[in-house]
Amino acid sequence: MKLLITSLSFLFISFSIYAQKNTGIGQISGIITDSINEPLPYATVVLKNIKKEIIEGTVTEERGNFVFTKLNKGEYFLEIQYIGFISIEKSIKIFDNKKSIDLGSIALKEDSKTLEEVIVKGEASEVSLKLGKKVFRVGKDITTQGGVATDVLNNVPSVNVSPNGTISLRGNSNVQILINGRRSGLTQAQALEQLSADVIENIEVITNPSAKYDASGGAGIINIILKKNRKSGLNGQVRLVAGIPDDYRALGNVNFKTKKFNFFTNLGIRYTNYEGDYSKKQETIKNGVTTYLTQNEDENRHDDGKLFYFGTDYYLNAQNTITLAYYRNETEDTDTTSLDYDISTSMNIKNSISTLGNSKEKRDYNQLEANYTKEFDSSNTKFTIDFQYDFWNSNKIWNLETEQTYPIKAPIATIQTSGITNTDDITIQTDYTTTTGKKGHLEFGGKYENRKIVNEFLAEELKNGSFEIINGINNKLNYKEKIIAAYTQYNTKINKFNFQFGLRLEATKVSIGSEIKQLNLKNNYTNLFPSATIGYEFKNNLSGQLSYSKRIRRPSLWQLNPFLELKDFTARFTGNPLLQPSYTDSFELSFNYRKKKFRLSPSLYYSDTKDVFQYETVEDSQGVFVQSPINLENEKRYGFELSGSYNPLKWLRFSGDFNAYNYKQTGIINSSDATISDKTWFVNLSTSIQIPKGVRLQTRMYHIGKRVNVQTTTLPITYMNFAVSKSLFKNNGNLILNISNPFNSSKVRENIVGSNYKINQIRNRNAQRFSLSFVYKFNQKPSDKNRSANRSNRN
Repeated sequence: MKLLITSLSFLFISFSIYAQKNTGIGQISGIITDSINEPLPYATVVLKNIKKEIIEGTVTEERGNFVFTKLNKGEYFLEIQYIGFISIEKSIKIFDNKKSIDLGSIALKEDSKTLEEVIVKGEASEVSLKLGKKVFRVGKDITTQGGVATDVLNNVPSVNVSPNGTISLRGNSNVQILINGRRSGLTQAQALEQLSADVIENIEVITNPSAKYDASGGAGIINIILKKNRKSGLNGQVRLVAGIPDDYRALGNVNFKTKKFNFFTNLGIRYTNYEGDYSKKQETIKNGVTTYLTQNEDENRHDDGKLFYFGTDYYLNAQNTITLAYYRNETEDTDTTSLDYDISTSMNIKNSISTLGNSKEKRDYNQLEANYTKEFDSSNTKFTIDFQYDFWNSNKIWNLETEQTYPIKAPIATIQTSGITNTDDITIQTDYTTTTGKKGHLEFGGKYENRKIVNEFLAEELKNGSFEIINGINNKLNYKEKIIAAYTQYNTKINKFNFQFGLRLEATKVSIGSEIKQLNLKNNYTNLFPSATIGYEFKNNLSGQLSYSKRIRRPSLWQLNPFLELKDFTARFTGNPLLQPSYTDSFELSFNYRKKKFRLSPSLYYSDTKDVFQYETVEDSQGVFVQSPINLENEKRYGFELSGSYNPLKWLRFSGDFNAYNYKQTGIINSSDATISDKTWFVNLSTSIQIPKGVRLQTRMYHIGKRVNVQTTTLPITYMNFAVSKSLFKNNGNLILNISNPFNSSKVRENIVGSNYKINQIRNRNAQRFSLSFVYKFNQKPSDKNRSANRSNRN
C-alpha cells in the first residue's frame, strides 16, 4: 500500500503542466494523523495556487510530517489525500509578517465507502523504497501465509533462500539478519524456520547500510520487524493451518490499546513434519585402485513448537513512552535418518552398510526487551535507550547404529553423541536524533553488546558393553564476544539532492577457549566504517541514488567450532577456529521509476571483499571428506539487478526481480591456486490474479543459475509455488490453499572435484508441501493494518 500511495502521489503531481518555481522564504508545515492522533506516513500532500494549479507535492514521512519551503507570499490551497480516508482541502495565506505557518496536527476521517476497495488492494505484496533501503510489507502475499520466516524471505526482492536454508542477498550469503534491528538467536542455523510468518510485520532490505546500523554483513542487512499493533481498542486475528506432510498450527495475535497503555501479544503452537532425501556418488583413486561409494539418505524431521510474544507500551505523557516485551520460542525436534551405503572397487568387491539414526533436541529461545523514548517539543528531536537480553538453550542427543548388510549381516558400530549449547547476549543501545537547519538531521549514538556461548559436545562408541569416547571428541567450548560501537551521521536535502554521510566505530574483542583441547585464541580489532548516500530526484516519478559503505563479516560460532555432531561416517563438517573476519567495500547506483501501473527499480553494484570466506573439502587419513571454512585472499563482484511490478488491469498484477553478476576469487585451496572468474544469475517472477467473489490466485517461479568455485560446481535450480485464497465473512476471513515446491525440484545438486576424487551429491531438504489456512480478523480496518507501527528506535 505504501508503494501504491507513493506511486499515485508522484504520478498525480507529475501530470501538472502549471508547475511554478518558488523563490520566496515562506514555509508551510504540519503533521497528518488519523482520528485517534496516530501519524499517517505516506499521505499525499499537494500545494496549489489561487487558480487551483499544482505548484508542488510531497508525501508525509514516518511521523506523518511534511514541509513546503521557499514559498512566495500569497494565497494557497493545501489538499491532503490518503486511501481509506476522506480528502480535505485547506486555504492558507502567507503574509510579509507571517512567513512560517505551522498547521500542527491535521486529522483525517476514515471513509467507510472505500474500506472494501482498500481491503482488496491491500492484499497485494507491497514494496516501498526509502533512502538506502527497500521495505517489504508482509501479510499480503498469499504464498507466504501460514508459512515461516524463510518463506517470507524467499519472496522478498534481492533475497534468496536455498533449499538447504542458506539465506543470501544478491547471491551473497554474507548478509546480517536482524530481528527488530537487533542481532538475535532466532536468526541462527534453522531457527528462522521456527518463526511464523504471522508474527512478521515487514522486512527491510538494506544493501548499503548507513553508519547507524551494525557493520556486520558484507552483502548488507535483512531486518525482520515483528508485529506490534497500534490501533485503539481491542483487535487481532486468529489463524488455523493444516497441511501435508503433517502440519498443524494455531496462531493468533491480540492488541488492546487505551489512552495510557498499549498491550500486545502473539501466540502460536505447531505440530510439523518435514521430509528430506539426499544422495551421493563418490569416486576415489588411491594406489591405482578406484573406490566407488553410492549413498542414499532418507530424513524425517518432526517439530513441536510453542511461541509467545507479549508486551506493553506505557505512555507517561505525549513526550515519554516506556516499552516492555518478552518473546519465547520453545521447540522439540524428533528426527530419524536412514543412510544406506554401497561400496565397491575397480576389482568389483562390494560391501553394503546401513546406518539408522534418531535424535531429539529441545530448544528454548528467550528475549527480553525494554525501551524508553523521549520526544522533545522541538520538531523531529528524539532520544531513546534500548535494552535487550537474549538467552537460548539447546540440548541434542544423537543415537546411531551402523551394520553391514552385504555380503553378510553384522553389527559395525553403535555411536551416541550429545550437544549442549547455552547463549547469553546483552545489548544496550542509545540513539539521539535532532534537526539542524531547515532540512538537516543529525543522529548519533552508541551500543554495547556482550555475548557468551558455551557449547559442549561428546561423541561415544559402544565397545565391550560400555561407551568409550571417540577420537578424544569430548569438548567444552567457551565463546565470548564484546562489541562496543559509536556512530554519527548527518543527512540533509538541498533542492533535488539528498545527502547522507556517516561514520561508525566498532571495537571487537573475541575469545575462544577450551580446557580439554587446550584451545585459547583471542582476536581483538577496532575498525572505522564510513558510509555515504547521495540521492537525486530527476522528476516526480524518477529518482536515483549513489551509495557506499564499508562492512565486516565476523565468523559465527558454528564456523569456528572444531567439534560438531557425527552422522555420516564418510563426510563431516568442522569449524575453523583460525578463521578471520572479512571486510567489504560496497558501491551501488540505483534508480526508481514509477507510473500508474508500472514500477521499475534497476541497480548497478560492485563489491570488493578481502579475506572472503570459502569452503574447503579435504580427505583425511581415514578416507573421511572434511569440509571447513577458510579465508581466501579476495573476491570482486559486480552485477546488475532489476526489480519491478506491472498492473495492466485492476485484477492482474505481475512482479519480480532479476539479478546477474560476475565474480572473481583469488587465494589458495588445498595448497593450490584457487583463482577463478565466473558469472551467474537468478530470477523470481510472480503473477497475481483477482477474480470475482473474493478469490485470488498467485503463482511464483524461482530460478537460480549455476555457480562455480575451484572445487565445487552447484547446478541450476528451478521451482515454483502456487496459492489460492477466498475472502469470507465480509472480508474479515480468508481461506488459503498453498502448494509449495509441487514438482519436488527444489534440490541442491553439487559436483565437488579434488586431485584424486570427485563427488556428485543431491540434497533435497524439503519435499512438496500442501497447506490449508483459515484466517479471521476482528475489529481491524484497512487503515490500521496497512500502516507502519510507530516504533521506538527500531532501525
